[in-house]
Amino acid sequence: MTRDWSPIIYDHAIRSAGEVPQPGQLIACSDRRAYRVLRVFERDFVNWHERSVKEWERVGRPEPAKWKDRERGLELEPVVKPHPSGKERVGMRVTPWAYNPQWWALPDPYPACVECQMLWPCPCDDRNRAATAAMKELERLGGVLPGCCWACSEPITSRQHSIEFVGENLLLPGAPSPIFHTSHSRKAHQGTCRSEAEAYEEKWVAAEPGRLVRLRCDGVLFRHFGFSECTAQDACPGDSATHKDFVHCTTGMYVAWSQGSGGESISPLTSCGERGCRGPKP
Repeated sequence: MTRDWSPIIYDHAIRSAGEVPQPGQLIACSDRRAYRVLRVFERDFVNWHERSVKEWERVGRPEPAKWKDRERGLELEPVVKPHPSGKERVGMRVTPWAYNPQWWALPDPYPACVECQMLWPCPCDDRNRAATAAMKELERLGGVLPGCCWACSEPITSRQHSIEFVGENLLLPGAPSPIFHTSHSRKAHQGTCRSEAEAYEEKWVAAEPGRLVRLRCDGVLFRHFGFSECTAQDACPGDSATHKDFVHCTTGMYVAWSQGSGGESISPLTSCGERGCRGPKP
């Protein structure tokens, strides 16, 4: 389920953000099910979500019970086959201050899938779309000509950098070993050829023990004046690999913060001798 899901009947010009449903109302939630609102109740301030408290502080700390955007709680019951005992009833938190819709109003009756009883677009529709996309991709792969990139289907010339993964073709069993452009800028099926080559390499390395990663490195690449070095040392496949981070030798502290090490400086292994280099001093 995607984060931007909404019922197929939902009019995006009518937003539920900032609103609180009424008892008896039919609503849709992000789990693609229809519910009836049984009860709307106030939530005690001590039980508010941390983000609600921060928003309350941002608007000047009004009296919680009178703030129009205060949190409310909902008691919901599934519309489809509700249990007489009410054991399937669920609770829901509503934060009217949030800009994104948390529920959608439904008409009565409302359209639903005859197979899964869920709201459209339902998981059945997702599976159909995925199957159609998979068939289209299989057709594209079957049309890749020898000497062409398996990401963009375009020819690979002698002037272009490329990489070949020798062995069984994991994209199309029985086909020749795939080859990819390693340029970051060339458009591919779902991204750049480089990114799709890196994704394929992960599967290729896992498929057979002993294979080495050539396109990615978990180390930090420091660029000195005249040369480069990686903190992974001998495990680094080379400067052309996509590194976890790369910076100039004078900015080691930035790397420390970007990698979440609490400010502990990550420094180059050697010094190029230039002023400001954070490598070890001779």
